[in-house]
Order: sequence, then C-alpha cells, then structure tokens
Amino acid sequence: MKESNIFPLLNNQGRRPEQVYFSWMRGFIISNYFLKALGLIFEVNVSKIDLIGDDDLKNIETFKRTPKADLEIRLKRKEKIRVEMQSGFTGTNDIKQHKVLEAKKVFQESGVHTVAIHFDLYNGQVAFVKLDEIEENSVNWITRQQMEGQTVFNIDQNYFVWKLMESPIKYKEINFD
Repeated sequence: MKESNIFPLLNNQGRRPEQVYFSWMRGFIISNYFLKALGLIFEVNVSKIDLIGDDDLKNIETFKRTPKADLEIRLKRKEKIRVEMQSGFTGTNDIKQHKVLEAKKVFQESGVHTVAIHFDLYNGQVAFVKLDEIEENSVNWITRQQMEGQTVFNIDQNYFVWKLMESPIKYKEINFD
C-alpha cells in the first residue's frame, strides 16, 4: 500500500487516512481469519470461496470503495451466494444502506443472493442477514450519526444465531424468516 501510494488517498467522509486504514484492516483481517469457518458454515472447501471485492491493495486505480460484496461462494449444484463480511467491535451492529441496495440489484440482475455475516466481536456472536430480502419499510432502518449520518439497517438480536464459543452453524440450518 505504501509503494502504491494508497495511504494518502484513504479518506472517508473527512476521516484521516490512518483511521480509514485501521478500520479497513480490522475488517480485512477478520474476514481472512474466519475463512475456514465459512467453509464449515457453507459446507464447501475454502478453495470454493472467491474474493470478489474491489479492494486491490497494489493499485489505487482498482482500490475502490464500492458496495460490492467481499466474497462469492460456489455451493453445490453450481449455485452461488455472495457474502458481505462485517466485523463489529463496539456492540453497535449495522449494515449500510448502499450494501442492501447493491444486494437487491445483484439479485434482480443475476438471481444471486447476498448474505451479510456480521461478527459482533464485542459480544461474541454472529448474525446472518439476507441483504436482498430486507424490506424498505423495515423498522430497523435508522439514521446513525456515528456513521456519517448514513441510513443503516440496525441488526436485530434475532439475526444473531451463532455464538463464537460454539461450533459454526450450518447455513442450510439458518431460518431466515
């Protein structure tokens, strides 16, 4: 990142580059740390998990802040699912609106679902949210001032179905209704 001169360009709603880098790096590390668990959850070999996000650390031209999901997993029978990996460290658990809008667009265009997997490390729990099925009129939509005044989907406690002290839950066993 230093060689590619990406650091000075990391700004997000006026935050300093080192703050943006720290926040991004925590998410990147957590995403990689839990790859083996994702293999267990989706019952696939880790080689079936593709990194599709727009975060290329070698070239600022391809390092983009986009709502594109981080991962794509090839399930059995050639079915695919996109996964938006998120990590929370404070007990406040939200999904930015643009991530939901992107998931709905992808589903309309290709029929591929997007699931947010939110690791609430503060409370040791993990939520699974089908982003393309979130209703526009859900009571969970709020404006979060701490997130640059953005509209976010506040993750209800009922979405947290895996406690980190337990074995990973199987995706096919999650009740999304």
